Amino acid sequence: MNAPAAGAAVVLLLATALLLVRAGPAPVPPRGGAPAAAPPPSPERVRALARRVQRLRRARRARQPPGPDLAQLLELTAAAAAAGLPPGRALQRAVESLPGPVPAELARVCAQLDGGGDPERAWEGADPRWRPLAEPLLLSARTGASTASLLVSAAAQHRAERRRAAAEAAARLGSQLVLPLGLCTLPSFLLLGVVPVVLTLARDVLTG
Repeated sequence: MNAPAAGAAVVLLLATALLLVRAGPAPVPPRGGAPAAAPPPSPERVRALARRVQRLRRARRARQPPGPDLAQLLELTAAAAAAGLPPGRALQRAVESLPGPVPAELARVCAQLDGGGDPERAWEGADPRWRPLAEPLLLSARTGASTASLLVSAAAQHRAERRRAAAEAAARLGSQLVLPLGLCTLPSFLLLGVVPVVLTLARDVLTG
């Protein structure tokens, strides 16, 4: 072998050895051919995923259209019932007069009541938020009492409960703000009210 060929072979061997050293040892496959288990996610990644899920839920709730005003719906149904419409037709007219899309549950209930279905069966499986609307209609169907009077009374009761809930929420908010406001105002009170007095007294004592 001539000198140039020998030199080229040596250079090739050195380059191959350098690549093998940089690559490191080849990973040893686990015994039995089973794939290695993936490492568990870190706590930071879990918390980031939880925050992302919460943001998605809040965005989905924000995109949902608000439901109808229940007290207004009760009063409209009472007005339609006082005009002589049967309960199912009165509820349907009241729901259609409200802005926004008709809730699917109320549309189903209206269809069953308008078709002469059993009121108890029509309200089965309905969301509990429609209970103030369902109870007067069911009570009227059982006892024959005036549908309009029961609905008007239910609307007044619902408005009173809503005002009471708002007042209780405002009272809870006031008590919850006591500690944060105290933590915010206490440092300023110490810096502006207590520290100058202490410094003045200390100066008088030291210079006296």
